Amino acid sequence: MTAGGLMRAVVMRAGGLVVDEVPEPVPGPGQVLVETLACGICGSDLSALAHTEEFLRASRDSGSSAFVFDPDADVVLGHEFCARVVRPDPENGACAAGQIVVALPWALDGSGTLRTVGYSNAFPGGYGERMVLQSAALVPVPGHVPPRLAALTEPLAVGFGNVARSAIGPGGSAVVIGCGPVGLGAVAGLAERAVAPVVVSDPSAKRREAAVRLGAHRAVDPRREDPVEVWRTLAGAGQQLTVFNCAAVPGLLNELLYAVPRRTKIMQIGALMTDDTFRPVVGIYKDVVIEMCMVYPPEEYPRTLRRIAEGSVEADALITGEVGQDGLAAAVEALRDPGEHIKILVRPGAEAPGAEAPGGAPT
Repeated sequence: MTAGGLMRAVVMRAGGLVVDEVPEPVPGPGQVLVETLACGICGSDLSALAHTEEFLRASRDSGSSAFVFDPDADVVLGHEFCARVVRPDPENGACAAGQIVVALPWALDGSGTLRTVGYSNAFPGGYGERMVLQSAALVPVPGHVPPRLAALTEPLAVGFGNVARSAIGPGGSAVVIGCGPVGLGAVAGLAERAVAPVVVSDPSAKRREAAVRLGAHRAVDPRREDPVEVWRTLAGAGQQLTVFNCAAVPGLLNELLYAVPRRTKIMQIGALMTDDTFRPVVGIYKDVVIEMCMVYPPEEYPRTLRRIAEGSVEADALITGEVGQDGLAAAVEALRDPGEHIKILVRPGAEAPGAEAPGGAPT
């Protein structure tokens, strides 16, 4: 940390990422100042970089202020984090200085408007050395859980949470499209609920292998096999299908409408930033339900941390690289080709021991 109220951060500036010193955020009422220990690079961050105008337009068109920022001003991304409390909230003694925490990435600005940490000019995210978080959002991390694993709470919770939201039970069956961290969280959530069969689809062999480790019954390369056809060979007579579409691929939703059987439920989790086209009448004739997924049951967030702490989900299987701030821009480029990586973690201030360039295993 640089003296004088500045901190080192990786800043989204003019469509790129640069390492610079920026003002340290100052907590307001009901907030804490924390030091970032580890932060995952999310696919949404890649979208915000590559499709900034579409990202912001989607927020405005949906009437949401939570993801709106000024693209001409500095933004520090990063919302999948584990951190250490530096300055506690004097009104809330739940987390003292030094406590390791994770948190849902939100904070209230001076007007009481909810902002997403990492997608706000006022609330820098985990690509910086320090963040301001809402104290009500904090979840203490058990002492035996490494921060690098705790940082996976947020992406895994999206997968677990949307499985819970679907209300699928042991009699159901599933296809998971896209085996990034969210899709892998969905696979683990389905395994926890004894859903069978679970068929996953991803072009990356590394991601397919991780899905099988987490409980998938079959993993297919969509360039060679149709996951819905593979599901048909495994499913029982009359068994209902739920598809968890965790991929942001143009035209994929339309392909699924044609491929799935009657009365399928499609949980649309992957956030495509550009316009897409599908033929509604095909889904109508099949009584297909499409559920667009943003909010999941909030209790799934602390439950997911408990799963990590208890070892019931193999979180370490997701981490394929760790970098310091100086390596973050290269890591972002590496993640644009999903064949090599699942999750790369950023560790601000850890340019030395234990931080590996993309492609290397963490020490």
